[in-house]
Amino acid sequence: MGRRRRVAEVPDLHGLSVPDAENAVLDAGLLPRRVSQGSDLPCAGRQDGALVCGQDPRPHARMVAGGQVCFWCAPTGDDPPGGGRGGSRLPRGPRPLSPTGSKPF
Repeated sequence: MGRRRRVAEVPDLHGLSVPDAENAVLDAGLLPRRVSQGSDLPCAGRQDGALVCGQDPRPHARMVAGGQVCFWCAPTGDDPPGGGRGGSRLPRGPRPLSPTGSKPF
């Protein structure tokens, strides 16, 4: 008779940090594989400040334990654009009105 293989459910990784996503996949009995966006190669470095924005297979899918779950990340947006060398290019919006009803100069 054949042996039954253990089946695991793929966790939902969207919005998790990289370490949390890796731990969730390992806890489910699966192997995490982080990939670069637009590439099938594993990421060389770990970006702990990035959040998971996609995964394959989809969340709650069932697969054989020990299978790989691929996920890719996006930066959190906490870092200023351009590496922190200046302010925002976006306008800050209108200033609040003074108690007299006119904008202050």
